[in-house]
Amino acid sequence: MISLLSTPGLAKLLVLRDLSVQPTPEDTRQALLKLLSEVAGPNSSAYAQATEVAAQIDLCIERVKAEASEGAALVDACAPHGRAMLTQAQKRLENLQALKVLEAVASENFGML
Repeated sequence: MISLLSTPGLAKLLVLRDLSVQPTPEDTRQALLKLLSEVAGPNSSAYAQATEVAAQIDLCIERVKAEASEGAALVDACAPHGRAMLTQAQKRLENLQALKVLEAVASENFGML
């Protein structure tokens, strides 16, 4: 899991925002997109064309699954970096699944984000 306080952009968002005020749907969307960017890496911006956060998360999950598959193939081929690639992809998948849960809870509260 990612540490929310170690995520610079989110920490900045929390400092700038008065936490006694309820977040708006747009605040929630931006926070989820920031977390997605941190979890999925800089390539996640390529999925910005998918307007719904859930769709963006799903696209990133598919990309990371492909990376995990590639890592597994490298492990089978005894490539030295295959294990690291597979492990990294598995961790990102776990974090993306957690983010998907948060998005589902937010969408229940605010509707589609």
